[in-house]
Amino acid sequence: MGATKPTRRQALALLSIGAAGSLAALQSGPAWAAPQAAAPGRLAAATTLQAWINRGAPQSDIIAQLIDRYNGEVQSSGVQWQSQNVGDDIDAKLAAAAAAGSGFPDAYIGDDSLAWATRYIQSGWVLPLNPILEPLGFDWSDFAPGTRWQLNGRDYMLNYGPSGFLQYLNLDHLDEAGLDLSQSQPDSMETLVDWAQKLTKRDDGGTITRSGFLMTGTGLQPTVVWGTVLQSLGASLVGADGKSTNFNNDAGRQAAQFVLDLFNTYKVSDPNVSNRYQEWLTGNASIFWSGDWVIGSSLLQQGLRFDVWKMPTFNGGRASQASLESMMIFKQSDQGRITEAGKLLKWFVAHLGDFDATIGDIAPTMSVLNSAQYQGRVANKYLWPVQDAYSNHYTFAQVSHPEQDLNYYGSPLLQRNLDTIWLGQATIQQGLDALDRDVQAVLAKAPLPSFTLV
Repeated sequence: MGATKPTRRQALALLSIGAAGSLAALQSGPAWAAPQAAAPGRLAAATTLQAWINRGAPQSDIIAQLIDRYNGEVQSSGVQWQSQNVGDDIDAKLAAAAAAGSGFPDAYIGDDSLAWATRYIQSGWVLPLNPILEPLGFDWSDFAPGTRWQLNGRDYMLNYGPSGFLQYLNLDHLDEAGLDLSQSQPDSMETLVDWAQKLTKRDDGGTITRSGFLMTGTGLQPTVVWGTVLQSLGASLVGADGKSTNFNNDAGRQAAQFVLDLFNTYKVSDPNVSNRYQEWLTGNASIFWSGDWVIGSSLLQQGLRFDVWKMPTFNGGRASQASLESMMIFKQSDQGRITEAGKLLKWFVAHLGDFDATIGDIAPTMSVLNSAQYQGRVANKYLWPVQDAYSNHYTFAQVSHPEQDLNYYGSPLLQRNLDTIWLGQATIQQGLDALDRDVQAVLAKAPLPSFTLV
């Protein structure tokens, strides 16, 4: 398979309507009042329901196939599900539905939705799943520890794929450079830089033709690198109190300097690169930081030989951003539609083994984790760095705020401030000062919701 459609991590960098703009749209009219209680009743004999899918390939294709399979099983009931891949349009579609008071999907099967989920949870459009699923006999006890993200003791999102960051390495490039991953590893800042320099290729004029360390010149990826190094150094975007910032300090400055050094001092990252997934999948980059969702597309990419390693240490600290792939049910006027959505989600969780069989997503349920189907899949060879991050407690979660996307994957707010540093339009301190003002302004509007991992 050729280079596939990027996952929603790229979508975050391309949103045409930022979170703040979306919120303004949500609050622009009376439709933003709390949704009315669902009316009880039975579905009509023939009912079509809508499922939104927000994943990149191959996951999105497998989800659609599973929904088709479910349709075959419930055909006699008259229930039929239509699926739509919403991709880059998710934020705009949700904002439009909230402003209109209608148009939400019956079910959502998508990405790590913390960037926008809390605003719809707090407004009442995303429903708590416990009272929907429990009457259907849903087994919450099957979930592995730490895979349920609860808000105030309730489950609003079903985690069907906990994930985390790791290092991807192109084995052909390592062979060319005489590097052997079994003998040594890019396990620290120093060794990472050393490997990246050995792996970088340039033309006679000194222009990079292959990045030893893959990083785009602006946007999401340098923000991801900055946030990872920041966390490794013991700091964070938002402080433990949920009301203050914790990055306009030595750790934030060191993290920003590292990004600049990759471009300007070590000269291992091509700032002209714009599509990180394409560069990795087509063999134009040697070391790539991303999540385990890239395992599936990497395995399907013809001719790509790769292996993985855990995230490197910076001054002895190590960090891997954790996230979840989520399923949700939105408010509808017909209780029967909500019940049918619950049935679909229950069925999907019961068939997670089929979803995970050929891709790199981690299963959240013990029944799948312990199954021969899961344990025998090829992707397991590449999951150990993420499992190591969870086991040794160096994961860090995205920041979810009801008014503004603050996540480390490169929210518009972070990108527009940090891009001024990468482009040389501002000094490191000027860029961090501007980002600090913006983040503090967001936190002043509302407290940061605190999800609990159960």
